Amino acid sequence: MLVLKSCALILFTTCLISFSWAGLALFTRPNGIPNGVRILSVLWTLLIVLQVSTIVLTEETNLILSLMGLSIYISSLVLFWWTVKTTKDKPLSLCYSDDLPNHIFTTGPYKFIRNPFYTSYLLCVLAGVFVTNQLWLLITVVVIFLPYYQVARQEEAKFLASSFAADYKVYKENTGMFLPKLWPQSQG
Repeated sequence: MLVLKSCALILFTTCLISFSWAGLALFTRPNGIPNGVRILSVLWTLLIVLQVSTIVLTEETNLILSLMGLSIYISSLVLFWWTVKTTKDKPLSLCYSDDLPNHIFTTGPYKFIRNPFYTSYLLCVLAGVFVTNQLWLLITVVVIFLPYYQVARQEEAKFLASSFAADYKVYKENTGMFLPKLWPQSQG
């Protein structure tokens, strides 16, 4: 089980380093760092402490669930870096920014979900539940999901107030917010 714990800690740390790098280097900051980002940073810090201590202190784990958790960490990283590759030439603004979008992505992971960065963050947190087999960690998933859901809604409102409103409306009808939509409304 020490190998599984070590793998989980390495993958979790790799996710966190990747996400931190993006927050510092990838996203534009049209108005500095919004207060919402500061609140998210505090939530992430608490979440990291809970997740790492639970991974380290959990003695008994289920092998199948642990392997599922490791695969979820890997899925989080694959989705994250695929999204980075898709957005690197036209960076997005930092979440909670009040600027209007100047482009819309509908390729790469955006072909399937509207918020692949947020989905990758949520997958990382969800992986800890499986790796440790501690259902109470679902609380951390909910706690981090709520602000990402809120900011995703705010960003959608910005798209609907932009010159991309008509295109975004069609895109939204055919693409899921955090998970792929199983039955899009129209093809195209």
